[in-house]
Amino acid sequence: MRETTTDEPPQQGGLPDATVLARVWEEVLVVDGVGPDDDFFSLGGDSLLAVQVVGVARERGLRLTLLDLFKNPTPRGACVGAADAEDEGQGEELLSAQDRALVQGSAEAAYPASRLQLGLIYESLLSEGVLYIDVVSRSITLPLDPSVLRRAVDRVTRRHPMLRTRFDLTTFSEPMQVVERNVVVPVETADWSGLDPAAKAERYDKVMRDLQAPFDPERAPLWRVHAAATGTSEFQLAYAFHHAALDGWSESVLASEVVRLYAAMLRGEDLELADPAPAEEYVRLERAALRDDASRRFFESLGADAGAKLPERGDGTGDPFRKAAAQIPVGDIQRIHQLSAEWGLPLKSLFLAANCTAQAALTGTTEVTVGLTVSGRPETAGSDLTIGLFLNTLPFHLDVAEVSWHTAARRAFEAERGLLGHRRFPDAEVRALLGGVPFTTVFNYVHFHVRDRLLETGLVTADEDLRDPSSFPVRVEVIDDPRGRGQLLEVVADETRYGEGTAEELLQYVLSALHQMAEGPEEPALAGLRNA
Repeated sequence: MRETTTDEPPQQGGLPDATVLARVWEEVLVVDGVGPDDDFFSLGGDSLLAVQVVGVARERGLRLTLLDLFKNPTPRGACVGAADAEDEGQGEELLSAQDRALVQGSAEAAYPASRLQLGLIYESLLSEGVLYIDVVSRSITLPLDPSVLRRAVDRVTRRHPMLRTRFDLTTFSEPMQVVERNVVVPVETADWSGLDPAAKAERYDKVMRDLQAPFDPERAPLWRVHAAATGTSEFQLAYAFHHAALDGWSESVLASEVVRLYAAMLRGEDLELADPAPAEEYVRLERAALRDDASRRFFESLGADAGAKLPERGDGTGDPFRKAAAQIPVGDIQRIHQLSAEWGLPLKSLFLAANCTAQAALTGTTEVTVGLTVSGRPETAGSDLTIGLFLNTLPFHLDVAEVSWHTAARRAFEAERGLLGHRRFPDAEVRALLGGVPFTTVFNYVHFHVRDRLLETGLVTADEDLRDPSSFPVRVEVIDDPRGRGQLLEVVADETRYGEGTAEELLQYVLSALHQMAEGPEEPALAGLRNA
C-alpha cells in the first residue's frame, strides 16, 4: 500500500476526506493500510462493494456517488472529483391521498411496484408459473429443531417488509406493493435421516418440484420453506420465492440471516443484526430516473440493432433451459486476478470482455450488444442488508475489432461506467424507446460477499442447488464463489430456439477466451479466438 499522508485540508474530525474514505475502504474491503492513491478495484472492489462504500462514506459526511468512485477509483481522486451528491427522489410522496385512503388496516405500508417487478409478475403469470419462481437448497451443519427454525423464519420475516409483501394490481390507481403487518410463512419439516441415499434423492427431487409451484402475487407471503433432517447433526434447508420479491444478493442476505439466527437460537443466544435501509427508496430512485431526459437520449442513441446474434437453428424441440457449466481453470483465474489488479479494473470487466469477444467470434461479427445485469441498490447505509428486487438489465455495446484483451477489458469497464448514471432507467422503458428488445443474450457476474461470510462460519456447506428459470433465451453467468465452489461459468440456452449444443458451444468459446486472455493479455483478442 502507498503512504497515507495528504496535502488536503482537514475536513471531518481533523482528518482529510481522502483519509476518511481510505478507512471506509479498509472496513468494507477488509484490508489494512489503504493509502490515498490506492486503486479500489486493484484491492478487490466491485460494484456491490462500491455501493457499501458509498453508503458508509455518506454516513460519515462525505458527499460521494457510485459514479464518482468508478470515475476516480482512489480515495484522493474520488474525493477531489466528487460532484455534490443529490438525494434523487428522497422524500418524494409515493401515495396520493386517494390511494392512501384505500390502504387496509391490516397493511403496514403500501407503495408502487417497480417496473421490473411488474414485468416479472406478468411473465410469470403468462408462463403459468414456470418463470421467475426461484428455488434454492443448502446443507446446514446443525441438527434440525422445527420449533427453532420457525422462530428464526418469523424473526427474519418481521425484520424485512418485503418478506411480508404482496402485490395489488387492481385496487389502486397503479399496481402497488402492500406490506402486511402479520403473515405466516409456510414452513414444512421432515425427517429423512433413516432413508437410504436413493430414497433421500427421490424425496429431495419431489420437494424441489413442489416448492417451485406458482405463487399468487396478490397473496403474501411470496416465499415458502422446507427443511429435512438428513442426519443427527445436519439438515437440508430449501425455500422458494417469487423473483419479483428478491434478487440474488437479497437471497444471500436471507440465507445468512435465517441460518445465523437459527444457530444462535439453538444455542439459547440472541443475535443482533444491523438495520436494513428502506426498500421503498428504490421506487423513488426509479421514478427520478424515468424523469431524466439524459437517460432517454442515452438509450435512444443506441438504436435497436442487437449486434451479434446467435444462429437460431432450433426446431422447436429440446430443453428450453439447457444449462452447461464448468469450473474456470485455477491457473486462468489466478492470472485474471493478477491482470485485474495490474490494470486497475474490476474482475467483472475482464469476464465481460471475454464473453463479448466469444460471442463476436461465434457469430462472425466485431461488435456485440448484450443485456448487462446491473444493480440499482440505493447508495445508503444498510442498503446491502435490504431484501428486495434492485436489478435492471440494460443494453451494453462493445466493439472488439482489432484490439488486445487488455484494451477490450478497458473498453468494457468504460462502457459499463457510461451506463452507471442510467442504471435505474427501467429495462421496459428502454424496450419501448427502441421498439423491441435490443439484445438476445444476457451477461451477469455475481460475487455474493454475504455468502462468503456465511461459509466462513461453517454453518453451511459449499453445495448449493439453485433453480431460477427466466425469460431470457441465452444467459451467461460468472459465479465468483472463492470460499465455496470456486469460479464457475454457466450458460443457459433455449435449445428449442437455438438448437441442441448451443449452451455447450458458447461455454467453450468463453472458456477459450478467458484462457487466451490469461496467456496473452496484450495479444489480439478476436483474431486469436477465431484462429484457435
